[in-house]
Amino acid sequence: MRIFFTSFTLVIKLILLSLFSSPVYAKSGLELAYGFAPAKNSHLRAGDTWRVSYSRPINHFDDFLSQYNINLRLELSAQHWDELGSTNNHVFSLNPMFQYQWHFEPMSVYLELGIGAAYSHNTYYLDRNLGSNWLFEDKLGVGIIINQHHRLGVSIAHYSNADLANHNDGVDSISIHYGYLW
Repeated sequence: MRIFFTSFTLVIKLILLSLFSSPVYAKSGLELAYGFAPAKNSHLRAGDTWRVSYSRPINHFDDFLSQYNINLRLELSAQHWDELGSTNNHVFSLNPMFQYQWHFEPMSVYLELGIGAAYSHNTYYLDRNLGSNWLFEDKLGVGIIINQHHRLGVSIAHYSNADLANHNDGVDSISIHYGYLW
């Protein structure tokens, strides 16, 4: 439990630092993603997921992170989880994302990882009992950035309450995405 509160405190500090940082938007961006979430039982249909994200760099750690080719950004997302013939779900998340880049001309290849917080409108999705409206979002992605403006990639995100509630079926979402950076 102590690890949870330490991690939660770190996430809150990162969010506050990014909100009160200098207005540098050189790598801010918008992203649209489409994906699917498989059902627990293989005979059920998978759900569709749509995600719109705004991301903004967190520049407070640039002196340290840039020497390792790592960027840190804060991603704010609104998602729509569609379930055919049943209740749809809306999810909002806030996630600090670490991104490692390999630079080539005229593109870069990236690998990113983030663990953040999410709020789910419903505690049930597909055949899963999420157990809580408040969830953790673990996200891993890979892709390319073309001409420093166009982001194409694939990501997998996992949503669960980390066994902090009685039920914790969790949901995985596999997505493709396009983003524009300015």
